[in-house]
Amino acid sequence: MNDEYTLGVDGGGSKTDAVIIDADGAAVGAGLGGASNANFTPRRVVTASFRSAIRSAIRHARIDPARITRAGCTFGTVAREVLAELGIPAEPCWFGESAVAFERAGIDELRGVAMTAGTGSSCAVMDGSGTHISAGGWGPLLGDEGSAYSIGLAGIRRALLADEGRGGPTSLVDAVCRYFEVPKVRQAIGKLCDLKINQPLLAGFAPEVAAAAEQGDSVAIEVVQSAGDQLGALVTFLAAKAFGPEDEFPVVLAGGVFNIGELVIEPIRRMLADRFPNARIVMATMRPGEAVARLTLRHPERRRKPARQYHSDHKDPEQD
Repeated sequence: MNDEYTLGVDGGGSKTDAVIIDADGAAVGAGLGGASNANFTPRRVVTASFRSAIRSAIRHARIDPARITRAGCTFGTVAREVLAELGIPAEPCWFGESAVAFERAGIDELRGVAMTAGTGSSCAVMDGSGTHISAGGWGPLLGDEGSAYSIGLAGIRRALLADEGRGGPTSLVDAVCRYFEVPKVRQAIGKLCDLKINQPLLAGFAPEVAAAAEQGDSVAIEVVQSAGDQLGALVTFLAAKAFGPEDEFPVVLAGGVFNIGELVIEPIRRMLADRFPNARIVMATMRPGEAVARLTLRHPERRRKPARQYHSDHKDPEQD
């Protein structure tokens, strides 16, 4: 029996997901840690997030770390040092978010569009012959349109406008007070007045906006649908770089934003139907850490120094 195991770690703006699989590809352990986007998170916190997620996965799997002989990462700034600290004898492989998104959707050929919308957002198109074009992923100050961060921020702004009488009434006013534990919505401003953007804090309000939209709040519905419009525009813009109107190709939707459901997906579906009627939407349902582990098991040769360029919610950019 082959008693070697493979570890996959996916890092992002709000959480870090680690999964261990056996030689047959079956998941045997999983763990979660905190944020690990090194562009917005101190290195010590990134290290702690990786350590926590991997340790939890090892405990869940009930194996000796020395039996993990392969490891793969996405946002892997601290991967080597954490693996060494935990006694894992593996040199990490590196994978970009497009490859991970397609693996999560169960698609082997890297041909189509990968739209990732979690804490941040970015999009890429691949034509199947090696061409890889990306857009978005500028970070919370300049972009990340359609992301959980942008939905949370827009929801808070609309609540403040409603409180001042400059916007329509919305249950988001009460939601902001609950979320930030303040008696008046304006007091939430003080929670956000920092020199550093708190991506996870703002992204964490997105589920509150989604819940309000589900209850029929018109302002929240507008915020969520606007996010879908932005994501749809990004998807169709990139699709046109590689495909014609009659081409068939998958559009993989990955990330927590799409858990909101049709309110955010329908605008993407509509825009695709108008311009690329033969495109099909495929949801990425596999855990991201498991997808990284599976890629690592199949491509153990993928070792390189991770790039330092910024790439939104996760990852080091790569030519998938």
